[in-house]
Amino acid sequence: MPVSLFSLQIIMTEREPAKEPIQPGTLFYLWHPETEAVFSGYGLTLAQGRTDRLVGLLMVDRPQPVSIEWLEQVGHTFGGYQLLAMTTSGEQGIACQMHIEPESLPYLRQFPSAKSAAIQAALRPWLEYLPQPVFTVQWDESSRTWRSQFAVSSELPPALKEVFARTGYGCAAVETDRGIIHACHASEADIAGFAGKPIWFQWQLIQMPTAPLVRLELAILDNPTQPYRFESFLNVGEPHQLRILARLASQAELHLAFYGQDLTYRYTKSIAHDEQQWQQLDELTEMALAYWQALPPEQRDFDRAKAAYLRQSW
Repeated sequence: MPVSLFSLQIIMTEREPAKEPIQPGTLFYLWHPETEAVFSGYGLTLAQGRTDRLVGLLMVDRPQPVSIEWLEQVGHTFGGYQLLAMTTSGEQGIACQMHIEPESLPYLRQFPSAKSAAIQAALRPWLEYLPQPVFTVQWDESSRTWRSQFAVSSELPPALKEVFARTGYGCAAVETDRGIIHACHASEADIAGFAGKPIWFQWQLIQMPTAPLVRLELAILDNPTQPYRFESFLNVGEPHQLRILARLASQAELHLAFYGQDLTYRYTKSIAHDEQQWQQLDELTEMALAYWQALPPEQRDFDRAKAAYLRQSW
């Protein structure tokens, strides 16, 4: 479940970011825009020249203590967690790795001070011994808070890497222990242009002569006249893919994990997937199953159906 991260406030005298290249271990705060020095966590950079991966503490104890149920979910998902006091009154933060969403990177700040130096020194061992929980974190302008959610798996299965290496850019649904993600393979330039852009999607059922196709169409509105499009197809005749459809039909968000030209992970964008869309997907899946079962066994061929549909759409 998403976590609202509420503010801490400390007195600082300087707020200008360092001018030298960012080194691993550099301390950044999750700053609240239009405030002097209000923040919701802090962490050290993990890679040369990058601020989108931090390790540190996120505040979880305001406006009320963190719920036991949520902590149990964290423990079940990641195998453990650690809470540490972040204020003199005892409010706690959770030790974690943070994936900062691209559109929220401008809201990271450095506050050089003796207190910051002490925080940096205290966090430094985590550069080598990373905490288990991993959260995707972003600034939410509507609520004026930093919000987080469990980060989805960032490693592509070897079989999917082989498919993308052979077929090129595309999109495919992947089952992980933290939900279903749609792995989206695109060029570095295109992925950079996706940050902060709205995404439209729809579920469709396409009844081809040899199989039904449950299709997800995605349009990233990076260019109003020619948006970037992804599509993925699921086969109700294959038990693993039918299980993916069942999980998607109760998943509150669609997670789009973007992978660059070298098939390495860049970032994840999550979009709302509401109850009305669950119901539509359930109905399409039932219709697809009925269509599949009505086909003569010797006629069933999902790969042939998909290839025929792609030829028609081109």
